[in-house]
Amino acid sequence: MNKKLKIIIASSLAFLGTIFPQKISQAQTEEKIIRKEQIVVGVREDSYWFGSRNDKGEREGYCIDIAYALRERLSANQLEPIRVRFVTSTVQSRWDMVKSGMVDLECGPNTISTEREEKHGINFSAPFFITATQILAQRGRIEEDVNAGNAIVGVVRNTSNESDLKSAYPEEQIEDKFLTREQGIKALADGEVNGFASDGTLLLGVAWSMDLDMENDYTFITINQENGRPFCAGYGFILPGGEENSSWQNYVNDFLANDRKAQRIQRKWLLDGLSENSQMLYDACAQE
Repeated sequence: MNKKLKIIIASSLAFLGTIFPQKISQAQTEEKIIRKEQIVVGVREDSYWFGSRNDKGEREGYCIDIAYALRERLSANQLEPIRVRFVTSTVQSRWDMVKSGMVDLECGPNTISTEREEKHGINFSAPFFITATQILAQRGRIEEDVNAGNAIVGVVRNTSNESDLKSAYPEEQIEDKFLTREQGIKALADGEVNGFASDGTLLLGVAWSMDLDMENDYTFITINQENGRPFCAGYGFILPGGEENSSWQNYVNDFLANDRKAQRIQRKWLLDGLSENSQMLYDACAQE
């Protein structure tokens, strides 16, 4: 994760609103969307509040609603409305889906970093949420062992959470065989690992979906950098890279900064009613 992240979502988007004009010329990605009269959006199904399936099997979350709002904005000056098509993405597939042109953007809990942009050949949008890496563990003795670095902690392989954990926890105590948060938290509940690391807000969503007793049985442990600050993460859309797509990046950033419906959707899913833990992380990561 970006260790120097010092952003507050509302203020950063407000600032973007002052530097991106309301009307932006079209370039490669916008032209493709308008030509096909369709925007293709990659969305996760395992990220509560961002993208998941409800009891009826329907997609729901911030990313679903924001995609429809972006569709409306793109359709404003067109004779025919733009359609939305969703494609299921994963932690492993998200980069190639964007880079290959399979999707026009991927929306999910994607930690923004210049290293990732360079490695995967993509661009990130402006941030729309902040959280930090934490470890979910059982309360009591195991919690003490996790704090002391004397426990086995699971993490999804090839994620920023894994990098954070390795920089603050004994590498021989890390189990990185997991492909999803659900797998890791199930292993925690079954006693296969003593803790599981991921973004705190996402851990809470999976824990709730699995009916874990967060009040009595489980707790969050924040791992910190050497300077005492959490490993903070700002989430952004994954967008196609290259100079030819800089206009699309500007268009999306302008949409996040200026579109009133986009701001209402952000408040509905991500800002209103934050849990005490998520609010703590948000406040800690927003400090100068």
